Amino acid sequence: MKLPIKTTNSKFSFTVRMTPLIDVIFLLLLFFILSIRLEKPEGVLENILPESDTHGVADQQKDWEVVKLRIKLIKEGEQLKIYLQERVLYTYRDLLYYLNMLPQEIMLVIEPESKVPYKYVIGVYNTCLKAKKSNIVFAISPG
Repeated sequence: MKLPIKTTNSKFSFTVRMTPLIDVIFLLLLFFILSIRLEKPEGVLENILPESDTHGVADQQKDWEVVKLRIKLIKEGEQLKIYLQERVLYTYRDLLYYLNMLPQEIMLVIEPESKVPYKYVIGVYNTCLKAKKSNIVFAISPG
C-alpha cells in the first residue's frame, strides 16, 4: 500500500511503503510471543494465617497453654543437623518419625541458623506438613 505524499516540488514524489513495516511489526510480535517463558511460581507455603483478631481473643480465653516444640537447623561443614529439642536428627525421615508421634495441636517453631540454605528450611517445613502439623512458626535467629 503506497501513500502518496505531496511535496512542493512536482519533480519528486515521496511514498511510504507500508507492507514492509507491517511485516516487521508482525515479525517482532511473533518473536516476543515465542520467546516469552511462562514459569510456574515457586512453591507456595501452605501455612494458614488467622482471618481476624477475634481468634487471638478466643485463644486467650482458653485454660490450656500451647506446647511449643523447637526444631533448630545447624549446618556443620557439609552436614545438616536437625535438633528436635535436644535430640539430634540427620534425615527428614527421622524427623517425620518423631513428628508423627506428637499430638496434632502442638506448635512447631523452626529456627534455622543464618548460614543454613533455604532448601533445608523448606525441606523441614515440608516434612512438618507431611506429618499433618498445621501450627508451624518460623523464628529468625540474629546474625
